[in-house]
Amino acid sequence: MDRAPADEIFAIHATIRSHELEIESLDTVIQSILRRVQQLRAQRARHADAIAKFRGSISMALRAPDDVLSLIFEHCAADGWANAPLVVSHVCRKWRRASYFPRVWSYIYLSSDSLNVISKTRLWLSRALHAPLRVAVDVRVLDPYVLDAFELILDHASQWRSLTLSTRFVQQASEILSQCRRPIPHLRTLDITSFSIGVATELGVDELAGLDDAFSDAPSLSCVRIVCNRFPPSLPKTVVELSMELTDIPSSRPSLSAFLQMLGRLPALRSLTLMIPSYFAQIIQSDEDFTTETHFHHLECLIVDAPPDFNEVLRHINAPALRSLHLRSTEPPLNHPHEGTGEALLQFLKSSNPQIKLLELHDVDIRRDDFVQCFSSLPLLEELRLHETEIPNDALLSLHGPNGSCPRLKRLDLRWCEQLAGRALVELVRSRIGPADSGLRTSFDPIERITVINCARVDESSILDLAHATVCSVVVRNLEDHCRSRGCCTNVRYRQRLRLRHQKDLGSPEWANVKLVLD
Repeated sequence: MDRAPADEIFAIHATIRSHELEIESLDTVIQSILRRVQQLRAQRARHADAIAKFRGSISMALRAPDDVLSLIFEHCAADGWANAPLVVSHVCRKWRRASYFPRVWSYIYLSSDSLNVISKTRLWLSRALHAPLRVAVDVRVLDPYVLDAFELILDHASQWRSLTLSTRFVQQASEILSQCRRPIPHLRTLDITSFSIGVATELGVDELAGLDDAFSDAPSLSCVRIVCNRFPPSLPKTVVELSMELTDIPSSRPSLSAFLQMLGRLPALRSLTLMIPSYFAQIIQSDEDFTTETHFHHLECLIVDAPPDFNEVLRHINAPALRSLHLRSTEPPLNHPHEGTGEALLQFLKSSNPQIKLLELHDVDIRRDDFVQCFSSLPLLEELRLHETEIPNDALLSLHGPNGSCPRLKRLDLRWCEQLAGRALVELVRSRIGPADSGLRTSFDPIERITVINCARVDESSILDLAHATVCSVVVRNLEDHCRSRGCCTNVRYRQRLRLRHQKDLGSPEWANVKLVLD
């Protein structure tokens, strides 16, 4: 290859150099532009900050009165945000001022996982002043610092309104509760979650003992909820409402008969909820002491949330003052009648002769004859709730007016009842409607409201006929409904289709008397 002449090489280097100078010049311009961009961005940020500041000055968060803000902060603390008062007090001057309301600091959270539990507890108590206190204690490791912090809270026992105690073992709970032997005049609610390991340890016996002694000077304590895998041997005498949930892991065989007998000695007990796991269902048959009835002279509400076999407990309960009975199965529906439940229910109604106004059967079936006998034993029944409980159409005939059973029945709530036909419901409702001047309305009440959800044989025409005769609902409306948290009775698409198909009709004069509840 021939070499390029020297002058040509020189010319090429000169050209390269000229391009390099152009690049350097362009880089200088770019750097200048970038510096200008940074300056413009800084100016833009200053304007954005100013906008945010002025918008914030007219926002609801700053224009809201201090007492409204403090109420919001209180709800944050009540929902479990333990550090809410401390966090909101560092946002701005106005929020800090609103956070100084004592009730914002009235939710006292004591956790063994927290650092500086003593100083934190002192801060909360000093800010709460004389406000009513809601105390929550979460203990995984019971150390002297936690006990000292709890002692500080106990110094304000006269301000307590509720106590929530969660521990890993019942010995820890018993140790904490043993310190509560002092006047707690305004304590109304007690919530305990603990676990029994099945053996005695150096911490103490393996049961949630001493509840009656710990709160012997708490005259206002009325509501108690316990989650454990053993029954407590005693409870405060002032308990009005009790919820007892056994956990799935057994420690030793608990005695249901002893527990019921202890409950029978509670003079103020009005409401009892028993939540029982599957392993416990057969314990009634194996309990040798379970031979007599326990009398609950003032019990008005009984909720049994358990496997169907546990419903045998009804044979051992005498509650003449009972007003509402709820039998809810924790197992999938059996798709056939559970004979034990029907027989136990009938025996309970016969022996107790309760004045029941509300009966609920949830995911548990009984025989047709049991339904009929049950209805004949409930002359004051006002509301019947059936959830995936198969009731034959001919069983409804016993409820027909004017001479049928349950003359005071006003409300029906039927969900997932696969055997029930829509025409049977329409005939039932119409049979209980008497002429206005016949006097039947004083001796036999009409159905004032019927709820029908996901019943396969209740078609749309039957729903509309029911809505012409009475208030007919196809939606779960009660916020405390048992099915709302489970999500088993949501029928949004069905209600949307029903509304769209009859949107014009629902607004017409001909449908003025149609009482169909869709929302």
